[in-house]
Amino acid sequence: MRFMPRTAVPWLERPVLVTVVALLALLVFVFAWIGMQVSRKDSLKLLVMQGTTFTEALARASTNAIASESFYDYLVHRRFNEIVAILNDIPLDKNADKSLQQIVQRHDLKAVFICDLEGLTISSANIEGEQGFLPDFVIEEVRDLASDAESFYVLLFHQGEEVGQVDHYYLRLTNTLDRVFVIVADALYYAEGLRQTQIGYLVQNMAREAGVEYIFYQDTDGIIFSSRSTGQLLAIESDPFLTTALESDTIVHRLYQFQGREVLELVRPFATDEYPFGLFRIGLSLEGFHVVSRGFDRLMAILAVAMFGLLLFGLLYFNSRQKRRQISRQYSEIKSSTDVIFDQMHTGVASINLSGTISIANRAFEQILGLNEVLGHKWNEVVLTQGLSLRQLVEWKDKSEDHEIKAIIDNVEKTLLVAVSEFSMVGLNSSGLVVVIYDITQLKEYEEASARRQRLSEMGNLAAGVAHEIRNPLNTISIAAQRLAMEFTPENNKDEYQAFTGEIRKEAKRLNSIMTRFLALARADKGQIPRVMLNDFFTEFGQFLRLEAENLGIDVKIDIQSDIAFDVDPDSLRELFTNLFNNSKEALTGRSHGQIQIIACKQDNFVEIRFSDNGVGIEPALREKVFTPYFTTKEAGTGLGLPTAHRIVSDLGGTITVKESESGGTEFVIRIPA
Repeated sequence: MRFMPRTAVPWLERPVLVTVVALLALLVFVFAWIGMQVSRKDSLKLLVMQGTTFTEALARASTNAIASESFYDYLVHRRFNEIVAILNDIPLDKNADKSLQQIVQRHDLKAVFICDLEGLTISSANIEGEQGFLPDFVIEEVRDLASDAESFYVLLFHQGEEVGQVDHYYLRLTNTLDRVFVIVADALYYAEGLRQTQIGYLVQNMAREAGVEYIFYQDTDGIIFSSRSTGQLLAIESDPFLTTALESDTIVHRLYQFQGREVLELVRPFATDEYPFGLFRIGLSLEGFHVVSRGFDRLMAILAVAMFGLLLFGLLYFNSRQKRRQISRQYSEIKSSTDVIFDQMHTGVASINLSGTISIANRAFEQILGLNEVLGHKWNEVVLTQGLSLRQLVEWKDKSEDHEIKAIIDNVEKTLLVAVSEFSMVGLNSSGLVVVIYDITQLKEYEEASARRQRLSEMGNLAAGVAHEIRNPLNTISIAAQRLAMEFTPENNKDEYQAFTGEIRKEAKRLNSIMTRFLALARADKGQIPRVMLNDFFTEFGQFLRLEAENLGIDVKIDIQSDIAFDVDPDSLRELFTNLFNNSKEALTGRSHGQIQIIACKQDNFVEIRFSDNGVGIEPALREKVFTPYFTTKEAGTGLGLPTAHRIVSDLGGTITVKESESGGTEFVIRIPA
């Protein structure tokens, strides 16, 4: 702004100038005072918005923490129920302790006890260094469980005297109701996981954020938990503001004196099944607010005293606006951080409004269901997965349990755990459904692999006894048949006699071969294991495959990455691919232009080997059964080839799966740690 020289305006005399200056000074003072009030009000409003976002994030995280607690309990009960199912099948004979010891080692337990209804131990097993008897408090729980007609199990969580000694005691009545199983397991992982998902732990972490003075959870009886020492606080019924907040359905705030300091307190009602209905009270420091306000006041005062004119006022006001924009930007960053956290969750979360439109969905939700850009679309138009129709979700919303479904997504079968709940926000006049989806496909695969390894382990124990009992009489039969053929010659029907004895020797030899393969399936060689270069192995072994394949009119293609190597017994590796080759060879019988393809490459820390053919393939319903011992669809098959291949891969710490190949045949995918 420019001012004309005084001489250019002769009518601007001194009295007029003084009056104009006084008016300008008054105008600057008024503008400065208004600017101070507006700045204080806007800054406080932004701080309230910031605190509201923080409070909502705390409430949402608390709800998720409680849900995580329930999920932890579900996994623990599920694990123990699987062990109890095994214990119910163990007979109480002289081998009971040995069987219990195997279960303790296999399931990484500390001890297992079988007690009568008075708590007296009938049979037990424990790891080395663990006490071989039950504490008195557990015996009392056994008696209480036996006398309670409505309870069948009890889960105890015991903190030992030593640091880090945390145990689970799982007590379960047997199916016959005449004994009690007591399973003792290390619960340190459970305690640590539970600690990190508890609301108290969450509150302590969030209270460390800059500007947070305290976080309390208070009900009508008093403080339930807090992030710091509270001192003397008024009860809810003694504080009209808290009484009003308890009846409100939105977040309310006030300026509050806490331990001699003024804070901005935000209060939100909160209720769950784990805690009584109460209030979250979050205190935010006003120190930064006061620093900004005092700085702005000083600038306005300097502007009023110096009367630098409207330009200086405009510059200072612009400065205050910039500060307000900075606070607004911080609020936007906090909101963006919350959105990023929501979007980076591994659990799929989506909400559906009353019209059936998806209003919220994170990235995990789209990835699990193989979708893109679902926001704003009708649920039934974009979610076509079987078992997840909107009608099905509505039926589930009133049920508290999770629902497990199997679905084909992007040509891959997945196992999903789905939880549905109803939400209603009265203040925003909004309601609908919240859908939470967990992809537990890998967990299911681990469970199936564990069960399969357990069956093979049990088969190993059976195999040793069976081989001993069968091979001795089998050798006797073979020797007798050989002697009959060599030492005894009948006078009549010599050719028929020789044919009969030869058939006996041949069948005895075949039976001995079956027993050898059965033992190979049930146990693995524990000797020295060399390191094998896969390319060198297939250079030699591939010649054998191609020689036999050429005689059958089959084309074999082998493509192996040059630097692949891992520790494996070459004979086991040869047996693995021989069994796969035999399976493909039989699938290609009678088919012209038969092809077998073997491709191996390194992916991250795994070696992936794909063995495929263009044969008749395996029906989807039978693919999960092909690794089961003695399961076969061939008239001359023994059902031991593919189970043996599975055992070899499992001994290497890997996995083997079967699916349809690109040519319509069968493809085995092997993944082994490099």
